[in-house]
Amino acid sequence: MKSNKLKPGFVSLAIMVALTAMSFVGCAESSTKKNEDTTLLTYLVTNPHAPVGAQADCVASVALINSCIGSKTQVDAGANCSLVTIADNQAIGADYSTIKTAVSKQYTTLKCNIAENKYASASAAVDAFKDALTFTSTADASSKVVFSAPTYY
Repeated sequence: MKSNKLKPGFVSLAIMVALTAMSFVGCAESSTKKNEDTTLLTYLVTNPHAPVGAQADCVASVALINSCIGSKTQVDAGANCSLVTIADNQAIGADYSTIKTAVSKQYTTLKCNIAENKYASASAAVDAFKDALTFTSTADASSKVVFSAPTYY
């Protein structure tokens, strides 16, 4: 006579899948309720590989700038840190490591961790970080700003 017992491995797998699904739902709900920045979460979910090198520097810069924005409007990491955008900027002289360092220094200077120092929009924050985000193009010696501030709501 056959036993109707489930194998312990299958039960464990089912429980892990259920808990993982619940944690994603909880994360999305809490971010929405708290008006937290979900652009980086969206970026990481839609990109299968962890960012490295220039892309990691770009994502870190976006995270710092977004932490300086007091509204739901954020700088879009997906648009500004796409491999195509980064390659285009690097081809004309952008150094994302230098940009990240400059953004970090500017973040410290602006004291964005204090609520009164936050900006009302993504474009206002990008304007505040404009010096840190600007590089000189090797193609035509003009000044270029790395982020165009497409926004995410």
